[in-house]
Amino acid sequence: MARLYDLACEAYARKDATDEIIALRRDEHLRMPSPSTYGLLRDATEACGSWGSERELARAALDPAGLVDVLLADGEPDAAWDVAVGTPEWEPREQQWALLAEAREAAHPADALAVYLSLAEGELGHADRGAYARAASLLKRARRAAENADEQVAFSAHMADLRERYRRRPALIQILDRAGLV
Repeated sequence: MARLYDLACEAYARKDATDEIIALRRDEHLRMPSPSTYGLLRDATEACGSWGSERELARAALDPAGLVDVLLADGEPDAAWDVAVGTPEWEPREQQWALLAEAREAAHPADALAVYLSLAEGELGHADRGAYARAASLLKRARRAAENADEQVAFSAHMADLRERYRRRPALIQILDRAGLV
């Protein structure tokens, strides 16, 4: 179906029929809302300066996951965060949480710290070196966020607790040591 919309828009583009392209992209997005169709509609309307009047309707058509993705892509991390934490019936995917934390870290490091620690705990639920390496990477981000949030003491306490809980996983302890996560 998406390919048909693309073909029709290509045909209208050859005729410089901008209004028809916008109408097709709007219809496509409202029928099959996704970050991808949102982007196509945005591109079509920005070309003629009408994106401002289309944006809210386009966002309203998205589910929370899609809305978080487009808000992050549009450079609105605070609005994306509000959707993620303000929609109790929906839980962002781990990758979305990671992107939210990364986007929010500079202005709100304590929020990012909590997300990184939660994601690291999730990785530690898997007893394998790959999960340990991913957890160590997240914990390094958490340490950086803790420093920026002036939460170094709490982070150190968390790391001491983590090392105690997982003391019977020598591979994990070795990876944490190599990452400088003492």
